[in-house]
Amino acid sequence: MSSAPFGTEDGMTAAPSKMAAPQPLRAGKRAEDTGAGCRANAAADLARAHAPGGDYMRERLEQSAAVWAERASLLERLEDKFNRRTLPA
Repeated sequence: MSSAPFGTEDGMTAAPSKMAAPQPLRAGKRAEDTGAGCRANAAADLARAHAPGGDYMRERLEQSAAVWAERASLLERLEDKFNRRTLPA
């Protein structure tokens, strides 16, 4: 089986003019990759924690909500720092 190595054309390395330009970052992010999405997940977990059920599940969902809230804070801080760095001087 003779196939070209990954990232090459016909076994030869592609010329720089033929190489693909770096792809821009995705415009749309997954919900869990944004502060708002994490806060929504935390709110959903808290709502489910207050539904009828055992203490174990309530504790797990409350812990999950706390983790989502902390992740939201982290992502928002990172985004704020990024925005401050990229502002024109």
